[in-house]
Amino acid sequence: MAVGAMIALRGELGHRPVGPLGRALATRAANLSKMLEARGPISPDAMSVEDARAIMRTFYRDNGRADGRDILSATGKMEHSEGVAVGINLRPGAASGYEVCTMRTAGCTAACVLETSARGKWANVRDGRDLLTEFLATEPQAFITLLAHELRTLVRKHGAVAFRPNIASDLRWEYIAPELFSIFGVRGYDYTKWNPLKHRGSLANYRLTYSVSESPLSEAIGAAYVKSGGTAAVVVDAPKHAVPAVWNGQPAVDGDATDDRTTDPTGCYVLLAVKADGKGDTSGFVKQLPLAVAS
Repeated sequence: MAVGAMIALRGELGHRPVGPLGRALATRAANLSKMLEARGPISPDAMSVEDARAIMRTFYRDNGRADGRDILSATGKMEHSEGVAVGINLRPGAASGYEVCTMRTAGCTAACVLETSARGKWANVRDGRDLLTEFLATEPQAFITLLAHELRTLVRKHGAVAFRPNIASDLRWEYIAPELFSIFGVRGYDYTKWNPLKHRGSLANYRLTYSVSESPLSEAIGAAYVKSGGTAAVVVDAPKHAVPAVWNGQPAVDGDATDDRTTDPTGCYVLLAVKADGKGDTSGFVKQLPLAVAS
């Protein structure tokens, strides 16, 4: 399919045009999670790996790239996790032309480390994440088939894999492709700004950590989730690995020690040191340490 034909493509889900011109023409970002949920649940095995690879090759060639790329990657912190930890690195927010963080706030958008870190600002990195996001939006079956194939390959090689579907997004994968979390040897985890007590599904092998924002309501949701046995992440104004062991009267762990949230105790806070542009936050998204701790 030629680039011009792809730009005109809408697809059965009412997809927006794809490619750089499609993004430039966009007036409002389509909500990717809701689009995919409407299509789901999508079974990884509904398409052959060979057919999925052919679709990826066509998509990337028609967008001026090589034959394709791996779906899975790892951030720097994930590389320091015990064992193998991988995830999907889409373009955050609505920067790709698709909204991938439905519940994001002004504070977390401005502080997003995947967008504001040195590497996250590189044009080639952003373009690659844009294109991967578009591939998921326009070819979800091929994307999920290849994703499952990569996970199974890693399990065969390493025995077990920690899998974070939303490195820089907040899609509700438990509704989109729940079979991914039934793959032997895979344990899933994510951060989310959806209220996990009301707006997320429950899968035994997919652990969700609520991400607290700048709003008092979000802080209350985080506190309730921790008291229910869940985990809640808070970005704090502290150096890496210098966070307190107690937060809001509850146990806390150093969220920068590992990215793998499946090993955290139940009923605790996950404290993350502020990074990149988040150091200039004035919204309240980055929390100040209590005076007794800070001193």
